[in-house]
Amino acid sequence: MLTDFVIQFFSEQPRRERAVFGLLTGKQTISILYAALIHQQLQWLHLYPSLSKEAFSAAITTLKVQRMLRETETGLILTEKGQHLKQAAVTQLPLPTHYQPWMNLPVFAPRFFLGVQVLSEASYANRAYQPISVNWATQQVVKQWYQQVDHRAAVTTLSSLFQGLPTELADTLAANMIGHDYAGQLMPATLEAHFERLDALAALVQQLANTRSMWTALWGGPRDFVSRPAQQTLAQARAGMALPTIAHRSHRKQSTINEHLLLAAIMGETLPIEHLVPLKIHRALDRVTQIYDHQALLAAIPGSTFFRFDCSRF
Repeated sequence: MLTDFVIQFFSEQPRRERAVFGLLTGKQTISILYAALIHQQLQWLHLYPSLSKEAFSAAITTLKVQRMLRETETGLILTEKGQHLKQAAVTQLPLPTHYQPWMNLPVFAPRFFLGVQVLSEASYANRAYQPISVNWATQQVVKQWYQQVDHRAAVTTLSSLFQGLPTELADTLAANMIGHDYAGQLMPATLEAHFERLDALAALVQQLANTRSMWTALWGGPRDFVSRPAQQTLAQARAGMALPTIAHRSHRKQSTINEHLLLAAIMGETLPIEHLVPLKIHRALDRVTQIYDHQALLAAIPGSTFFRFDCSRF
């Protein structure tokens, strides 16, 4: 089943297995994020944070042995046989269509299910129960939330949220809940069930993102992948401050400042390109359609650098 999942992230274009693993587990290096961007897979960032390196590598090895994937100098590509398997895998193990990385589902999921359990047990005045989450931080967030909300209103609001979900997704969420005298399937036994639950949670978060209720407070809001230091760097660059000055004032290396700006660009922020790349160089880089040798490209365009080239690409 894991091979059906993994193969969906490869195509006829070379892809590094390390970049795919980093994407799925949420590693946020510039190289991994940029590779995901150009392969149109950035939406799957942090999709499977619990995926082990051993299991992923074993799946890759299996796909190679079965001649579904073939190694090239620049990465793995699908063979013709692999393309057929990928088409079948998309149907057999569909990815969660509602998922977006900003939803922060690995954090919200245990909060949500514990919140449901707490409300259910409280309605029966039962204090002698085993919390489904043993994570102390999660328990503290839910405890604080529970103390601040109107319990009946929380139940009523949750019912309304469920009514706004497609029936199959609402049923999936209900099947994973635990409450007083009710036990659903807390831990999905299969990868397919895992992604079904993830899709249902994502659909719920889509509603929470468009409303303001006590459940929105438990969710905690969208995750911002552009760090606060990176946001500060971007604001200073937009204000016209020279990058060496930003580095000096923030006591950071120039390379770190560059990474801040590239991260912001990958995540959809608009860079002050006219401030970062001279117009003549930007026009020359913009005319490049295919890249075979970065060093040769930079040598052919005086004044260009890897950073300026990356800024122009984004």
